[in-house]
Amino acid sequence: MELSLDFKTDKVYDVVIIGAGPAGASAAIYTSRAGLSTLVLYRAEADGALGVTQQIENYPGIRGPISGYELLKLMREHAKAFGAEFVRGKVIATDLLNEVKKVYTIDGREFKARAIIIASGAMERTNKYKGEEEFLGKGVSYCGVCDAAFFKNRPVAVIGEDDYALEETEFIARFASKIYLVVPSSRIKAPPEIIEEVQSKEKVSILLHHRVLEIVGTSLVEGLKVQDVKTKEIKLLEVDGVFIFLGGNKPSVDFLMNQVEMTDEHCIVVNEEMMTSVPGVFAAGDVLCTNIKQAVIAAADGVKAALAVDKYLNKKAKITSQW
Repeated sequence: MELSLDFKTDKVYDVVIIGAGPAGASAAIYTSRAGLSTLVLYRAEADGALGVTQQIENYPGIRGPISGYELLKLMREHAKAFGAEFVRGKVIATDLLNEVKKVYTIDGREFKARAIIIASGAMERTNKYKGEEEFLGKGVSYCGVCDAAFFKNRPVAVIGEDDYALEETEFIARFASKIYLVVPSSRIKAPPEIIEEVQSKEKVSILLHHRVLEIVGTSLVEGLKVQDVKTKEIKLLEVDGVFIFLGGNKPSVDFLMNQVEMTDEHCIVVNEEMMTSVPGVFAAGDVLCTNIKQAVIAAADGVKAALAVDKYLNKKAKITSQW
């Protein structure tokens, strides 16, 4: 897991796109092709709902079968060919109310742009484990980059089942003496090469299809209680830390900090041109809580947002099509 901590952040992009799924990648194709300097921030290589989909056969122009991860790579390479930059970084905060917008990632970087497209999807968790809130900051963490060094030569557990969780596990393995990778489902939803890389690490023990029961301890985390879904056996993993990297179906919008109008379900409200309540800030894809969740629909949303950004930045009277 490479961290671009020395990435230059003094540049003001025309547009920063948060999320590199079908909505974000498609938007990047159109903004970069329109000559707008475009930066796409993404959390993980196979991020989002499409990235963990095993097989796609109905995406227009791609007969398939193809994995969601491979389809994402094609989209991103298409955008890169027009000049879009892709930088890995989990967005945790934004400042959207000024003419120049600012986006902050979990590793302390700041990115600036004249327009923003929010395409971060809907993969946040709604439910927490017993003991999770009690031990937050006392052994429970959501960020390996931030907290792994505190567990040097100590055992930890990682809860997750996708590309993002595996890449965080690789980073944590630089410090921890032992890692229990607890996978709630029966398989890991990540590209085979990333799974093989984690499996090759001696200090990582993978527990497939294990349900988390409770994070236990006194003043600090002392263990993680899990249950094998098949055998019903309950195990207590003696660990000093628990890193949680799980997704759900709640819109990923916490980094907006209520700066744009949202519904009670935390879905972003946009007008017919995909603009939010804040001028220069647009949204596309699953953050809109579209009833039909299909990659092609998210991609179309991204294209609409990109064309609207072109209109906004170039002060056009109306949206113009690209050919």
